[in-house]
Amino acid sequence: MSAFQPTGRSIKIAYADDSSDVRLAIDQPAPTHLCVVNTDVANVIVINAGFTEGEVDAIVPTSDQNGEGLVVGPLSTLFFALDSTRASESGNLYISVAGDSPTGNVYVTPGQYEPEVFKGY
Repeated sequence: MSAFQPTGRSIKIAYADDSSDVRLAIDQPAPTHLCVVNTDVANVIVINAGFTEGEVDAIVPTSDQNGEGLVVGPLSTLFFALDSTRASESGNLYISVAGDSPTGNVYVTPGQYEPEVFKGY
């Protein structure tokens, strides 16, 4: 069985239907993943992350516009992979969240995730 090990504190990001941006200081060891939890019962969110301020902007896709970031379904938990080398060098992680609903909350925990390799029976 694989395990997710937090390497920093969990944060709550309040978003609107436009993008909400948050700076997260990176603890060592640098995270390899973000654990993202969308608690909305009916709406998707989009999350985007990067290591340079202003380089990320989450955009919910519409019929007229492509989205930007990773879509997370309602009542879903998702692991988002990061470039741990850049995380170590940067010291900061910038996270952007946008939602399909006017307001909501997303919970994000940085950490390390090592999936177990199936070795057979």
